[in-house]
Amino acid sequence: MRDVADTAPPAPVRRPPESVPARLRRTLTDRRQRRWVVLGGLAFATLTAFGVYVAVAGPPPRIEAVVYFTATATDAQKDAVRAACPTAGRAVQEARDHNTTQSSRVYPLRYNITYASPADKAMIYRCVHAQSNVIGISEFRAGE
Repeated sequence: MRDVADTAPPAPVRRPPESVPARLRRTLTDRRQRRWVVLGGLAFATLTAFGVYVAVAGPPPRIEAVVYFTATATDAQKDAVRAACPTAGRAVQEARDHNTTQSSRVYPLRYNITYASPADKAMIYRCVHAQSNVIGISEFRAGE
């Protein structure tokens, strides 16, 4: 007579787990997933093309030069520097802020130097540094 243990079905064969690249390849080549793969590829290509366009052909970031004055500088002295150092080339003096915020009173003189040449910047820097009660001038890019 036979034992019951001899007639038991064989144990299932365990396959090793599928690797991630193999699973990805199988998913990308599956006909049922083709629509999503194509749409994902188009979205990726569109975003990449837009990023390259913005980096290469987009407008340059706005660059601003801000003049720093000493703590003892009066409004009349700040106005004198504004009058003594007007626009030079493409370094354009910005209009005075017409608000009462603290930053507008502390930094009343700014230049838009986005398109200014090095010679234009040098003329502005030289003029500003020659004035009394000026500590210095700093450049800021949009987003900093």
